[in-house]
Amino acid sequence: MALAVVGDAAAVTQLIGQAIGLVAMIIRAVKTAHQNRLECQHLACSVSTVDGVLSNLPRDQEMAPPLKVLNNTLEEAHRMVIACQNRGAVSQFFGSRRHADCFNQVNNRITSDIVILNLSLNSYMARQHFNQVLHPNHIGTPTATIAMAPWPGFSSGSLQTQLVVVSQPQVSSISSDNPRALTWSEIAAATSFAVELGRGNSGRVYKGRLQFQFHFHHGTEVAVKVLEKHRRQGMEDAFMAESNILSGLRHDHIVRVLGWCAEQEYRMLVYEHMGNGTFRDHLQHLGGGPSSSPVTTSWEKRVEVLLGVARAIHYLHRGADPLVIHRNVSSSNILLDANWTPRLSGFGSAVFQAAGVEEHGGQLVEEVVGTPGYIDPEYSGTHRVSTASDVYSFGVVVLEALTGRPPDIYGVTLGLLVDSVLPSVHNGKLRDVLDGHPALQPTSRQLEALDLVAYTASRCLCPRGQNRRLAMSDVVANLHRALQIIRSN
Repeated sequence: MALAVVGDAAAVTQLIGQAIGLVAMIIRAVKTAHQNRLECQHLACSVSTVDGVLSNLPRDQEMAPPLKVLNNTLEEAHRMVIACQNRGAVSQFFGSRRHADCFNQVNNRITSDIVILNLSLNSYMARQHFNQVLHPNHIGTPTATIAMAPWPGFSSGSLQTQLVVVSQPQVSSISSDNPRALTWSEIAAATSFAVELGRGNSGRVYKGRLQFQFHFHHGTEVAVKVLEKHRRQGMEDAFMAESNILSGLRHDHIVRVLGWCAEQEYRMLVYEHMGNGTFRDHLQHLGGGPSSSPVTTSWEKRVEVLLGVARAIHYLHRGADPLVIHRNVSSSNILLDANWTPRLSGFGSAVFQAAGVEEHGGQLVEEVVGTPGYIDPEYSGTHRVSTASDVYSFGVVVLEALTGRPPDIYGVTLGLLVDSVLPSVHNGKLRDVLDGHPALQPTSRQLEALDLVAYTASRCLCPRGQNRRLAMSDVVANLHRALQIIRSN
């Protein structure tokens, strides 16, 4: 066993040395490139950040697979720069593809490879923590971790990131909740890809049960999102955004990512399974409609769910580190566990908040993303996203909870729930649009609470976001008050 460990350490050391050597070769080659000099210099900046990270990695076999992938990408980057040293070679190498596109793709792949390396390192550190708990005299202490910090203007479209090596002397700070790497065969054994829970823009979600001990629990039920391969760059963007952002979040009302798979061309994310489906399922009785569920039949439960989600969004905006804008808040991205506790999910479009941009109308993003019917019209028109954009989307969810109606009634913009319901709210005729499933005749106290909920929604849905929509802290306070009123009935 000792020899095997030594062999693994030597192999990882060799991979690290190979990567450091490739970085040096790329930087040297850039100095003599005659074609595409600007793109080559940008590539040199990207790879130079990798160098400091590599020397601090632990010599553990878990680092080997992502290091091999990174080395393959660096080798391709080196070939690209070498081809740029004369005109004939560059034309032959790039063929009919645009040079700038090729450089963008390899830059994004380097960023993706570092994200995967970061996840592997977190998994290694969690394993070291368990070993230290089980064997207190265990001396293997990780020395560093890679923090992914956003540059101003960071978005899943631009994928601009800064790699920072952070000293980590105390292993006790590592939680047992850290996600871990899983192989394709482990995921296939868990799911057989047989029971599909749903599908979205980025891929399909399957139900599974892990066939090995995971976080001290054997047979953990999971939901596995398999990202679609037909849009390679979009798949990488979604994988990087969701894995990088979610792995750093800890909140009772945010879904947990348990693991991931980045084997060959596959990109998968593994979450805790939510046994009661989505909030949307219960509001609109989809898939055979759980008509007797507490969400369907109880105003108290609906407001409880809204309050939990509001707390999660408030945490993203003011409590997470770094701060996050979700960009796709919808009833379909609110999951309910076996105890009916809501968990916010769907982080594939999320972005880190760039410092200081909230005061300037939000941060500019390349693409407007989200679910039709929930998207903030101001964000849609300006391509500037802010925390107010999440507030608007949440306001639509609140109207959906009050009325039981879908956000986009006729499938066209003329049928938006906001346009059909807000006039009744503003005119004091909320009862005309209330869903009848929880109670055909709400009590006076219930109506008082629901009036407060509807008022909160209307303040979330102001056409102009900056300084006019409620902050999520105020939304939380209002919903908490409404829940107290209902419970005092």
